[in-house]
Amino acid sequence: MRISHVLLALPLLGSFAWADDPSPAKPKARTQSNAAPDTDSVQDVIFLGENRPIFLRLRITLGEKPLRAAWTDSVKTLHAFLDRNGDGIVSKDEAEKTALSTLVRIANGTATAMPRTDLDNHPKDGVVSIEELSDGLRTALGPFRVEVGKLAGGKTDALFDQLDRDKDGNLTKAELASASGSLQQLDLDDDELIDAAELEPFSNPMAMGNDEVPGRRARLAPVPPVLDLTPDDTTLRPVRLLIKRYDKGNGSGATPGDNKLSHGEFAIDAKAFSLADADSDGALDTEELRRFLAKVTPDLTLDVHLSGDSSGAASVKVVGAGDTASPLPRGVQVKTLDGGDVEIAIDEVRLEVHVDDGARASADTKRAFMSQFEAADADNNGYLEESELTKDKDHPSPLASLFKLLDRDKDGKLYPKEMDAFIDAQIDAAKSRTVLTTSDQGRAIFAILDLNRDRRLGVRELRGTVARVASWDRDGDGKITSDEIPHHYQLTLGRGSLAGLGFAVPMAVAGPMAAPAPVPAGSGPSWFRKMDRNRDGDISRREFHGNRAQFSRLDRDKDDLIDPSEAASATPATASSRPNAAVPATTVASPGGK
Repeated sequence: MRISHVLLALPLLGSFAWADDPSPAKPKARTQSNAAPDTDSVQDVIFLGENRPIFLRLRITLGEKPLRAAWTDSVKTLHAFLDRNGDGIVSKDEAEKTALSTLVRIANGTATAMPRTDLDNHPKDGVVSIEELSDGLRTALGPFRVEVGKLAGGKTDALFDQLDRDKDGNLTKAELASASGSLQQLDLDDDELIDAAELEPFSNPMAMGNDEVPGRRARLAPVPPVLDLTPDDTTLRPVRLLIKRYDKGNGSGATPGDNKLSHGEFAIDAKAFSLADADSDGALDTEELRRFLAKVTPDLTLDVHLSGDSSGAASVKVVGAGDTASPLPRGVQVKTLDGGDVEIAIDEVRLEVHVDDGARASADTKRAFMSQFEAADADNNGYLEESELTKDKDHPSPLASLFKLLDRDKDGKLYPKEMDAFIDAQIDAAKSRTVLTTSDQGRAIFAILDLNRDRRLGVRELRGTVARVASWDRDGDGKITSDEIPHHYQLTLGRGSLAGLGFAVPMAVAGPMAAPAPVPAGSGPSWFRKMDRNRDGDISRREFHGNRAQFSRLDRDKDDLIDPSEAASATPATASSRPNAAVPATTVASPGGK
């Protein structure tokens, strides 16, 4: 789940094509609202920034259905699968704990709460209705789940460390000015580009150990970076985590560890804080925080649309502040990236939001499951018996725990058609659940310099380092400290996943977002696209097939790069359709057209 956004205000890079800030002269104070949100489509989340929380409202639809209505379809699918005899009724025996727990484990892995044992309770009639199954699955396999992916292992990235040549923890103008030359050692494959893989050998080995399977470190992290606010949740979990995150004694009169949050610790809008502080003691206790969260007005609202059939037609859009298309808060800037993804900047945080519709998930899931089937079918007779799955006592097949659930006709044999029916049912159910995955990139220069979001830094981007990074010097001391670099997060909002059986079959991207094509089809003439071997949107002298004089004539701004517009301005004197043609002889029209 590229989620979706955050709140913080920071001097953003001037060279970024951010949307004009439509904020009024005086920012509107965020206050608590008594208006009930549309709970069928709305999911509120809290992004725990370093200085204060950001409240986001996601309005999620899957096809024509709101989030929770789509989830009901997921429950209906599981209900039908549990109905082994096909009579339309799920008995207590059919919904026995082992079968249901297995389905939950396949969807979420082992680190999840299992449904309660007795689902038949409203009323106790020996039958588990769809409503009863929904109640039992809501915690373990609900409509919306937050997962934590990669967490930054260090405060800064390898790129910062490489630019900081004297290793004093600061970047000076001189160090930035030499960026293009000093980073050449990172270009390990000599393609005039620096990508994330090339940075790894220069990273801190201890920090590298943190880049593990998504979710593993999340279980060990004291406070996750994103919390979900569930409408019917009566627990104090969000309150406890807020206190754990912000009860640090910041601000005048604040006491660390007192289980209260002063305004210095909980830096929300002053008016909203005053309204929440019912006893006017200058701090919010547990009950005051609980009431505040129950009717908090979001800082930003995002509309997220997933297709009804996971065809790939997904989109995300920042609507505005609160619940309506109101102006963005002062200091919040929004940039639309290729593919409809969104980047939001607030204070010292950059939040990059990606929506993944799971277009290829169905095929990938089937391949993963069927590979297990084929591996276990040792005698190649086209079906599996339970003994085949448990032949190796030390390493039984991942399908062993599913055998009784998959053997629908109870003939002691598992056929491909039974496997297909199971996979189709689980995929169909998973498509109607949503997952928001958060990846912490740390205070990473790489992510912010990568203007075209292709996960690579080209010559043009490196040359712009001085102008862009210099804008982060908020205290004007001529140095860039790590604290002045924006903190970069990636949020991916996607469909549910099948994570059990000892192998992962993701239906939502938990890692970096898919890179847009650096040079869209049709950018520049055909000879330009053929010469641009590294696909960074420019032709360097090394890539150019012609002679130096031809290059100089085409390089009109004399920056030692030929861009698509410069290539397009050349008038071919001779046309060549040969694929290996170096470059057509050209005449370059002068600005006056002569």
